Amino acid sequence: MKKLSIYYLIVLILSMTLSCSNQPKIRAGSICTVENGDGKFGIVKILVIDDEIIHVKIYKNQFDKRPSKIDIKTLSVGTLNDKDGFGVGHAPLEKKGFYNWKPIEVGFETVTKDDLIGYEIWKDQ
Repeated sequence: MKKLSIYYLIVLILSMTLSCSNQPKIRAGSICTVENGDGKFGIVKILVIDDEIIHVKIYKNQFDKRPSKIDIKTLSVGTLNDKDGFGVGHAPLEKKGFYNWKPIEVGFETVTKDDLIGYEIWKDQ
């Protein structure tokens, strides 16, 4: 009986480890490509990761094919007046919903105070 319990414990630990590894390794500052849902790919920057929510900056840049690397200097959030669209400086997303976008890290840039302006407003509400 004891051997059977140890076996099940090992299987449980392995399955938990494997299921956790299905999520991409992202961190605050990760620049990720994501699926837009319309056959195109967008770019987000991870600002803050909480227990239930991932806070992101969504850039206006879109691509027909998923880029494998990004020149961070070319990214822009833009403005509402831009003819080619705009991004969002801060968006709180449920983790499950964010992972449905199938993010892949392609770069890293330290999160700045300016990046967190929208997050701080959201947090204080």
